[in-house]
Amino acid sequence: MTQRRGPTGPGGPGSCETERVELDLLVADARLVDGTGAPWRRTDIGIADGRVAAIGRLAGDGVRARRVVEAADRVLCPGFIDIHTHSDHGILADPTAECAVRQGATTHVIGNCGVSAAPVADATRELAERQLGDYGHPVPFSWTTYSGYLEEVERRGVGINVAPLVGHGTVRLAVLGFEERPPTDAELDQMRDHVEEAMLAGCFGISTGLVYPPGCFGDTDEVAALAEVVARHGGLYASHIRGERETILDAVRECIEIGERSGCRTQISHNCPKYGGWHLQDEVIAMWEDARARGLEVSVDNDVHTDFAPTLREALPQWSHALTTEELLALLADPERREALKRETLEDRRPAFGPAGLLVHGAWDRIFILRSPRHPEREGLTIAALAEGLGRDPFDAFLDEIVDERNEAQGLFDYIDTGQIARVLRHPLAMISSDGWVIPREARTAEPPPYVPCSYGEYPGVIERFVVNEPVLTLEEMVRKSTSMPAAKLGLTDRGVVRPGAWADLVLLDPPRVRDRATNLWPHRAPFEHYPHDFPEGIDWVVVNGEVAVEDGAFTEALAGRVLRANRPA
Repeated sequence: MTQRRGPTGPGGPGSCETERVELDLLVADARLVDGTGAPWRRTDIGIADGRVAAIGRLAGDGVRARRVVEAADRVLCPGFIDIHTHSDHGILADPTAECAVRQGATTHVIGNCGVSAAPVADATRELAERQLGDYGHPVPFSWTTYSGYLEEVERRGVGINVAPLVGHGTVRLAVLGFEERPPTDAELDQMRDHVEEAMLAGCFGISTGLVYPPGCFGDTDEVAALAEVVARHGGLYASHIRGERETILDAVRECIEIGERSGCRTQISHNCPKYGGWHLQDEVIAMWEDARARGLEVSVDNDVHTDFAPTLREALPQWSHALTTEELLALLADPERREALKRETLEDRRPAFGPAGLLVHGAWDRIFILRSPRHPEREGLTIAALAEGLGRDPFDAFLDEIVDERNEAQGLFDYIDTGQIARVLRHPLAMISSDGWVIPREARTAEPPPYVPCSYGEYPGVIERFVVNEPVLTLEEMVRKSTSMPAAKLGLTDRGVVRPGAWADLVLLDPPRVRDRATNLWPHRAPFEHYPHDFPEGIDWVVVNGEVAVEDGAFTEALAGRVLRANRPA
């Protein structure tokens, strides 16, 4: 890759005698994929004062640039806008957001699945910290309001743009804790007040996680009442719906109903059916399309990974998530309570999140032991194989692993079908997301490192697998689903496209060289010897708000990101 710096005076390379435009950066001779879905075109792109200043054949047209980057036939596109992430804490633990920036993601939408960093009540602060701590790196909460949280992010600086959502589960936790009951009228007013404060602070909408506690304890009327507050501010409703498997049709129907009743535009999160509901995909898609035909603004997002790596206890009924480790181990040591827990899990009366379907259907050969600190020889075994070796019932072997590891056992649940992911990606209503989060750089060398490949390689992985190797999307369409489409959903009119006046969030990449180096592909090998956390290849330059964040493959540690606030200028 060649770069050259323009001279301070006229007459040198990249400048002309008559100075009409002074650029900070000129990307020359790029294949521009502008984010709109239009076919690529060869052109130069000039950047000044953080924005795209000019597009066209700029050399010799009175343009001078402080720095010139020769694209050398590579693709320039908008930075990826990841509409579904959990980086609320990650951007405090690693403000540079290196794992996001290196894969070309320049904006993260945070506060998804009903879990956000605010609001926080003193009475439930410990529960709130524990819940958000599930995303890998707990940071003490020093704020109570959403505005206080966003001010803390701005104080520390951030390497990507952040677009916040307020989480319904977090709002409920602040008012009701983990109580399984409807709010009183006064409590519902408190919840409305929290949502109002978050929207005034700049949130783009509200999210729900209706398979997770405590959000799953709220009913349709409660969520719709809070979404009405959001609608008054022009916000969106994003939902990890109330069922992802056998009850997915009822769950999609509820999500659409909440959007319709409240007046919110609606985003259905990672809406590819999970194990136990694969046969319902046609009907799910028909429900999206029917809602649009009725005039409702419904769209979806999806990531492309088939597995997920939670702790084993997260597949148990939601009320048990509030138990401390000692309380959980005591429950599992009581034969009667253990059997009751098993029955409740299998009955799935309150549908749990997708991986729990493997327990419901007894698919023990699809659950691998990823982390077993006290018994590392078990890592890489399926629960089925572990049970056979121990001469135990598989469900009891699953629960015994929780006990043996004192609630530190982590599984790898293989519960989504690649073919169905590809079908969702093709659909015109679907955007691309990661469902990942910013992971601190030191975690890459931790022992053991976290297994979150989407946090390092989601967008390179889509390009490598679904654009280049097995074409499901054209590059132009992949970029549109990752840039202008989520920008439009959020109401960001000056991001997600490359055009004069737009903010210069840009990625220069070489599609044939793009490699996702963070993903283990099936079949998994036992034992697990390596959890890749390598940065991708082929993402050569990344620009955030006009500042270079990745320079010829090298990370600059620039804190050029901004907290984006809905209905306010950047």
